[in-house]
Amino acid sequence: MILKINDRIRNRQIEYFDQFRLALRYDAVCSRFSFLGQFDPDNAEHKDIYCVGHYHIVTLEHNGNLLLTGYMVSESLKSSKVKSPVSVGGYSLTGALEDCNLPKSIYPIQFDKMTLREIVEKVITPFGIKYKIDVAVEADMNVPINETEAEPTQTVRSFLTELMMQKGIVMTHDELGRIIFTKANTKKKPILNYGGTGLPCPEMTLTFNGQAMHSDITVIRQASKEGGNASEFTIKNPYVPYVLRTKTVIQKSGDDISVEAAARAILSEELSNISVSFSTDRWEIDGRVIKPGDLITILNPEIYLYKRSTWLIEQVELVGNSKALVAEIKCVLPEVYNTDAPEYLFKGINLH
Repeated sequence: MILKINDRIRNRQIEYFDQFRLALRYDAVCSRFSFLGQFDPDNAEHKDIYCVGHYHIVTLEHNGNLLLTGYMVSESLKSSKVKSPVSVGGYSLTGALEDCNLPKSIYPIQFDKMTLREIVEKVITPFGIKYKIDVAVEADMNVPINETEAEPTQTVRSFLTELMMQKGIVMTHDELGRIIFTKANTKKKPILNYGGTGLPCPEMTLTFNGQAMHSDITVIRQASKEGGNASEFTIKNPYVPYVLRTKTVIQKSGDDISVEAAARAILSEELSNISVSFSTDRWEIDGRVIKPGDLITILNPEIYLYKRSTWLIEQVELVGNSKALVAEIKCVLPEVYNTDAPEYLFKGINLH
């Protein structure tokens, strides 16, 4: 791992650090990192590196792979009889969108007849953040929205996420610190076919949270004042086949989305309550760092996966210290991020 800090004068490489952690998530606006570093108050280099409140730019690299470009946003320094390291935390360049409201400079915050691309440009430009639109969502990003208005107390991320969910667009970020607008590619080649061998994995856990899921999800759209028709749609969750658990959502008349798409989006959110988690003693597979959005297949009867199935890596935490590197991985069903009709994964395993 190579850790560099730019204090707006020059790049400075940190030679000694420990307890490193980088949390990456597929649908997150930013990734967060932390580490322990050495601090000598009489060392001029250390004073420059750990200068409090300067929001230094940080880059993280591993074996030639850039993992993150971001800001150092927190320092914790301690004076004690026993020498203590400085604790440092930070996040991607896009992190301000998590913390900040829409700036007053762009008011009014009603964006009628504007496209998603135009709205994105208007709300993130003041922060100096760049963005990229994948070809798969370019058409959706260029369609005008009839009406939409942000709340003054909303964060930028919250406002943009609401808009993107209406179109099934995933908002994430890349290692350069850009916001990425995309759709999950759930048809690509898996980076790993796990079947008990090939990847050291001492523990693997499947979690099913049935309390957070419903058998029937109904979205009702009320008639608008402008004369728009009322409508409703019910979608079934194949993972709740034997009991009645109903959920009803009233859709705002101003939402630029069909009731069918809204119901499917809610189902996606519920399907995220099925997950597989495991850790492994490496950050790479075939020389490539494991990242959110990658696919793997799993065959493991001990966690009720009697048949090989495909999973999308939603979250990766890269953890390292002076002794070892560990990747902590969480996977979800691909249908959480695509619009395919989900099928019951465990069909045929028992007689019911």
